[in-house]
Amino acid sequence: MGVSIIKGKGFRYTEKETITMKRKLLIIACVSLILNSQFSILNSLQAQDYDFSAKIGGNTLYFYITSTAKNTVEVAYPGPSEDDPWKGARKPHGQVSIPETVTYDSVLYKVTSIRYCAFKGCDRITLLVIPSGIKEIGEEAFDGCKGIKNIVSTAIVPPRLDESSFNGVSLDIPVRVPTGTYSNYETAVGWRQFTEIIEF
Repeated sequence: MGVSIIKGKGFRYTEKETITMKRKLLIIACVSLILNSQFSILNSLQAQDYDFSAKIGGNTLYFYITSTAKNTVEVAYPGPSEDDPWKGARKPHGQVSIPETVTYDSVLYKVTSIRYCAFKGCDRITLLVIPSGIKEIGEEAFDGCKGIKNIVSTAIVPPRLDESSFNGVSLDIPVRVPTGTYSNYETAVGWRQFTEIIEF
Protein backbone atom coordinates (compact mmCIF):
# COMPACT_ATOMS: atom_id res chain seq x y z
CA MET A 1 0.00 0.00 0.00
CA GLY A 2 1.36 3.42 -0.91
CA VAL A 3 2.03 6.07 1.67
CA SER A 4 0.21 9.36 1.37
CA ILE A 5 1.88 12.42 2.89
CA ILE A 6 -0.15 15.38 4.09
CA LYS A 7 1.88 18.55 4.38
CA GLY A 8 1.12 21.69 6.24
CA LYS A 9 3.15 24.17 8.29
CA GLY A 10 5.97 21.83 9.19
CA PHE A 11 3.80 18.78 9.96
CA ARG A 12 3.87 15.55 7.91
CA TYR A 13 1.25 12.85 8.46
CA THR A 14 1.01 9.43 6.87
CA GLU A 15 -2.36 8.19 5.68
CA LYS A 16 -2.45 5.77 8.63
CA GLU A 17 -1.81 8.61 11.10
CA THR A 18 -4.51 10.68 9.45
CA ILE A 19 -7.07 7.88 9.81
CA THR A 20 -6.08 7.38 13.46
CA MET A 21 -6.46 11.09 14.12
CA LYS A 22 -9.91 11.14 12.49
CA ARG A 23 -10.99 8.22 14.65
CA LYS A 24 -9.81 10.00 17.79
CA LEU A 25 -11.68 13.16 16.80
CA LEU A 26 -14.80 11.09 16.14
CA ILE A 27 -14.52 9.48 19.59
CA ILE A 28 -14.06 12.90 21.21
CA ALA A 29 -17.12 14.23 19.36
CA CYS A 30 -19.22 11.23 20.49
CA VAL A 31 -18.12 11.58 24.12
CA SER A 32 -18.92 15.31 23.98
CA LEU A 33 -22.37 14.57 22.58
CA ILE A 34 -23.07 12.03 25.33
CA LEU A 35 -21.93 14.43 28.05
CA ASN A 36 -24.07 17.23 26.63
CA SER A 37 -27.07 14.89 26.60
CA GLN A 38 -26.46 13.96 30.23
CA PHE A 39 -26.18 17.62 31.24
CA SER A 40 -29.44 18.34 29.41
CA ILE A 41 -31.15 15.53 31.31
CA LEU A 42 -29.77 16.82 34.61
CA ASN A 43 -30.91 20.35 33.80
CA SER A 44 -34.40 19.13 32.96
CA LEU A 45 -34.54 17.24 36.25
CA GLN A 46 -33.35 20.27 38.17
CA ALA A 47 -35.93 22.40 36.40
CA GLN A 48 -38.72 20.44 38.09
CA ASP A 49 -38.28 20.43 41.84
CA TYR A 50 -41.79 19.21 42.67
CA ASP A 51 -43.55 15.85 42.55
CA PHE A 52 -47.02 16.74 41.33
CA SER A 53 -49.46 19.57 40.77
CA ALA A 54 -53.14 20.03 41.55
CA LYS A 55 -55.84 22.46 40.53
CA ILE A 56 -57.01 24.29 43.64
CA GLY A 57 -59.80 26.83 43.23
CA GLY A 58 -58.81 27.95 39.74
CA ASN A 59 -55.06 28.02 40.42
CA THR A 60 -52.50 25.30 39.83
CA LEU A 61 -50.39 24.63 42.91
CA TYR A 62 -47.29 22.46 43.07
CA PHE A 63 -46.30 19.97 45.76
CA TYR A 64 -43.18 18.16 46.90
CA ILE A 65 -43.47 14.96 48.95
CA THR A 66 -41.57 15.47 52.20
CA SER A 67 -42.36 12.09 53.76
CA THR A 68 -43.80 8.95 52.23
CA ALA A 69 -43.99 7.36 55.69
CA LYS A 70 -46.12 10.17 57.13
CA ASN A 71 -47.76 11.11 53.80
CA THR A 72 -46.83 14.77 54.03
CA VAL A 73 -46.11 17.37 51.35
CA GLU A 74 -45.02 20.98 51.13
CA VAL A 75 -46.26 23.59 48.70
CA ALA A 76 -43.42 24.07 46.20
CA TYR A 77 -42.65 26.17 43.15
CA PRO A 78 -42.63 24.92 39.54
CA GLY A 79 -39.65 26.85 38.18
CA PRO A 80 -35.98 25.94 37.83
CA SER A 81 -34.74 27.71 40.96
CA GLU A 82 -35.60 29.99 43.84
CA ASP A 83 -34.24 32.89 41.77
CA ASP A 84 -36.96 32.39 39.17
CA PRO A 85 -39.49 30.11 40.88
CA TRP A 86 -42.37 30.56 38.42
CA LYS A 87 -40.45 30.63 35.14
CA GLY A 88 -42.54 29.07 32.39
CA ALA A 89 -45.60 28.59 34.61
CA ARG A 90 -48.76 30.59 35.15
CA LYS A 91 -48.63 32.43 38.46
CA PRO A 92 -51.58 32.00 40.84
CA HIS A 93 -53.95 34.93 41.16
CA GLY A 94 -56.95 36.09 43.15
CA GLN A 95 -57.79 33.91 46.15
CA VAL A 96 -55.16 31.29 46.96
CA SER A 97 -56.38 28.72 49.49
CA ILE A 98 -53.70 26.29 50.57
CA PRO A 99 -55.44 22.91 50.95
CA GLU A 100 -55.41 20.95 54.20
CA THR A 101 -54.87 17.76 52.21
CA VAL A 102 -54.23 16.79 48.59
CA THR A 103 -54.54 13.47 46.77
CA TYR A 104 -51.93 12.14 44.36
CA ASP A 105 -51.77 8.69 42.83
CA SER A 106 -54.60 7.54 45.13
CA VAL A 107 -52.66 8.61 48.25
CA LEU A 108 -53.97 11.32 50.58
CA TYR A 109 -51.23 13.70 51.72
CA LYS A 110 -51.30 16.29 54.50
CA VAL A 111 -50.00 19.72 53.53
CA THR A 112 -47.69 20.77 56.36
CA SER A 113 -45.47 23.55 55.00
CA ILE A 114 -44.94 26.17 52.32
CA ARG A 115 -41.49 26.10 50.79
CA TYR A 116 -39.12 29.05 50.71
CA CYS A 117 -39.86 31.25 47.66
CA ALA A 118 -42.95 29.13 46.89
CA PHE A 119 -45.02 32.14 45.74
CA LYS A 120 -42.21 34.63 45.21
CA GLY A 121 -43.22 37.31 42.72
CA CYS A 122 -46.88 36.23 42.54
CA ASP A 123 -48.16 39.79 42.79
CA ARG A 124 -51.71 39.04 41.62
CA ILE A 125 -52.68 37.07 44.72
CA THR A 126 -55.27 39.12 46.64
CA LEU A 127 -56.45 36.76 49.40
CA LEU A 128 -54.35 34.10 51.12
CA VAL A 129 -55.98 31.35 53.19
CA ILE A 130 -53.68 29.21 55.32
CA PRO A 131 -55.09 25.97 56.79
CA SER A 132 -54.57 24.71 60.34
CA GLY A 133 -52.18 21.97 59.25
CA ILE A 134 -49.45 24.34 58.06
CA LYS A 135 -46.55 24.28 60.51
CA GLU A 136 -43.96 26.34 58.66
CA ILE A 137 -43.73 29.00 55.95
CA GLY A 138 -40.27 29.36 54.47
CA GLU A 139 -38.05 32.32 53.73
CA GLU A 140 -39.38 34.71 51.08
CA ALA A 141 -42.34 32.38 50.51
CA PHE A 142 -44.55 35.36 49.58
CA ASP A 143 -41.81 37.80 48.69
CA GLY A 144 -43.10 40.48 46.34
CA CYS A 145 -46.75 39.45 46.69
CA LYS A 146 -47.80 43.06 46.95
CA GLY A 147 -51.34 42.33 45.78
CA ILE A 148 -52.29 40.47 48.97
CA LYS A 149 -54.98 42.46 50.78
CA ASN A 150 -56.15 39.87 53.30
CA ILE A 151 -54.60 36.88 55.07
CA VAL A 152 -56.67 34.26 56.88
CA SER A 153 -54.91 31.70 59.05
CA THR A 154 -56.96 28.95 60.69
CA ALA A 155 -54.00 27.55 62.65
CA ILE A 156 -54.28 27.71 66.44
CA VAL A 157 -50.50 27.63 66.70
CA PRO A 158 -49.04 30.25 64.34
CA PRO A 159 -47.03 28.64 61.54
CA ARG A 160 -43.31 29.30 61.94
CA LEU A 161 -42.24 32.22 59.77
CA ASP A 162 -39.03 33.88 58.79
CA GLU A 163 -38.95 37.67 58.95
CA SER A 164 -38.65 37.59 55.15
CA SER A 165 -41.61 35.29 54.49
CA PHE A 166 -43.89 38.21 53.60
CA ASN A 167 -41.36 40.65 52.15
CA GLY A 168 -43.15 43.25 50.07
CA VAL A 169 -46.59 42.52 51.55
CA SER A 170 -48.23 45.50 53.24
CA LEU A 171 -48.01 45.14 57.03
CA ASP A 172 -51.26 46.98 57.72
CA ILE A 173 -53.56 44.52 55.92
CA PRO A 174 -56.02 42.51 58.05
CA VAL A 175 -54.68 39.16 59.25
CA ARG A 176 -57.59 37.07 60.54
CA VAL A 177 -56.84 34.37 63.11
CA PRO A 178 -58.97 32.00 65.23
CA THR A 179 -60.68 33.30 68.35
CA GLY A 180 -58.41 33.16 71.36
CA THR A 181 -55.15 33.15 69.38
CA TYR A 182 -54.49 36.88 69.08
CA SER A 183 -51.70 36.87 71.66
CA ASN A 184 -50.08 33.87 69.97
CA TYR A 185 -49.81 35.69 66.67
CA GLU A 186 -48.99 39.07 68.17
CA THR A 187 -45.81 37.67 69.72
CA ALA A 188 -44.80 35.17 67.02
CA VAL A 189 -41.80 35.88 64.78
CA GLY A 190 -42.93 37.13 61.40
CA TRP A 191 -46.57 37.52 62.43
CA ARG A 192 -45.94 40.23 64.99
CA GLN A 193 -44.90 42.64 62.24
CA PHE A 194 -48.53 42.84 61.03
CA THR A 195 -50.45 45.66 62.69
CA GLU A 196 -54.04 44.47 62.06
CA ILE A 197 -54.38 41.01 63.61
CA ILE A 198 -58.11 40.29 64.03
CA GLU A 199 -59.79 37.28 65.63
CA PHE A 200 -62.73 35.66 63.87
